Amino acid sequence: MPRLKAPERREQLIEVATKIFAKYGYNAATTAAIAEAAGVTEPILYRHFSSKQELFVAITRAMSEFTLQHWRKLIERCDTATDKIRTIAREFPRHINQTEDAYHVLHGALATSRDRKVLSVMKEHYTQIERFFREIIVEGQKAGEFRDELDPVVPAWQMINTGIGYTMIALNLNQFRHVSVEDAVEFILRGLKD
Repeated sequence: MPRLKAPERREQLIEVATKIFAKYGYNAATTAAIAEAAGVTEPILYRHFSSKQELFVAITRAMSEFTLQHWRKLIERCDTATDKIRTIAREFPRHINQTEDAYHVLHGALATSRDRKVLSVMKEHYTQIERFFREIIVEGQKAGEFRDELDPVVPAWQMINTGIGYTMIALNLNQFRHVSVEDAVEFILRGLKD
């Protein structure tokens, strides 16, 4: 195996750790299993990440960055806040399929972890997602698309909760993949406009 530079090795370790955490869960996964799957020793793993927690933090931050960049690119040509939200909802199932392992990691940790550092980075992740949707909603309120008396945090969290629920069901119970996240988001949009 060719020798990788530090940033490449970090990326490789994050990718492998994501697969291991997705398969076994954060609590059951071990750094030994991650190192073995990556074809390195644990001391090499620890040169890049001081702990399993630090690997989880790196996975979560990479997922946050990827998701927000992806969504911003998706909506850059949308003219209205409503179009931005609909565009994200329409594309969301593809996004989930593309990042399935990372979503298994995040939602598994959200459901089971009591580790303070893990929960702290999860809070950081969802705070960024909330801010993203809140900004779109405020933009829609200023443009007269959405009712201006609404607290934009509430519909932002309705969208986040819709995304979490849809993802958990779609990834774990394939027979329900036909349920439309677009229809759920339309319901939220009607509440913003009525």
